[in-house]
Amino acid sequence: MGIFIDDFERTEYSEQIHAMLGRALIIATRFDSMCDTLAKAYSLKQNLIISALSEEEWGKFVKNLISKFTTLNNNINSFKLPNEISKILHKARKSRNEIAHSVTKGLEGCLDIRLKHEDLIKTLKKLVGDIADGDMFISILISKFNGDPILNQQSLSTYKDEIINWVIDP
Repeated sequence: MGIFIDDFERTEYSEQIHAMLGRALIIATRFDSMCDTLAKAYSLKQNLIISALSEEEWGKFVKNLISKFTTLNNNINSFKLPNEISKILHKARKSRNEIAHSVTKGLEGCLDIRLKHEDLIKTLKKLVGDIADGDMFISILISKFNGDPILNQQSLSTYKDEIINWVIDP
């Protein structure tokens, strides 16, 4: 068959792998989406404060802002955060990109003989851990922006492990 997929075997092992990859993609997408939401909220707030737009102009501005695509990199840079936090967010961005674009390359068909389970788990733990670190900071920033309470210290200390376990555990 050449280029077409011809191996559609599904085993318990391959189903576990696909489930982990799906949950990892959910975490990666969540981080990206939250960064995008916060960047747009900051822009709205800034423009609301410094501009006295007519109702029609304001409607156009909001519509344009919501429909505009911005990259995760640009969203993170727009926050103008201290360097240490920016590094964490950019590390999460790179891990998000690896999950979204690289991790699943070549993983079609039955994975029982193509993939070492331990290697994938090790890779996903690292990538998802990086994203969880970024997710925690973005969640804190959004909570502060909204005036919502932040998780207590105990919950924050286990947040990363809870996300990793949710992705990795069968």
